[in-house]
Amino acid sequence: MSDDQSPSLNTNELNFWVTELQAGRPNAAEPTFRKIVAKVDLFARRSIQKFPRVERFVDIEDVIQNCLIRLLAAFREIRPNSRKHFYAVVNELIGRELLDLTRHYYGPRGHGTNVAGVSIGMEEDEHSPMAPDAVEELDRAAAFHEAVAELPIEEREAIGLSYYHGWSQAEISNLFQVSVRTVQRWLESATEKLKARIG
Repeated sequence: MSDDQSPSLNTNELNFWVTELQAGRPNAAEPTFRKIVAKVDLFARRSIQKFPRVERFVDIEDVIQNCLIRLLAAFREIRPNSRKHFYAVVNELIGRELLDLTRHYYGPRGHGTNVAGVSIGMEEDEHSPMAPDAVEELDRAAAFHEAVAELPIEEREAIGLSYYHGWSQAEISNLFQVSVRTVQRWLESATEKLKARIG
């Protein structure tokens, strides 16, 4: 069961905010933007728990700020046609931010890689390859994120809300206005596709 206590959003509010944003008047819909910030805050805090290597190096407030910058850039170009579309875009942007941070900290000169190197006796500024377990974790996270992005839209949005944010099947069914059994089918189908793709 999710513990989403952030303010609710509806499609009309999102459309009005996007209209004002695209017209260069983002402050005109400030109450809606505050709700959006609350959603991004909640989603980012949950998502980063799936990236423990990144979590040790970053301030979650910086992650949220970067995700909001990505969100503003995205919605200057696109318009969400529903709340579930909005959630899907937010999931995608947060996932990209966390993968980029993983690559930043665990690339050849990343701080996380250097910390790992120092712990086994290497010089901190030595140009070292990523630790094997870090490579494996990054590859797995990237493969999972890419595989989720290629799922059919309903399955993609359902698995994003379930995996990243802990939503129950009942909560997802309420958002999509479908039966719990339908959500269960989406999740089962998505899981099978992900298993076939990445094991």
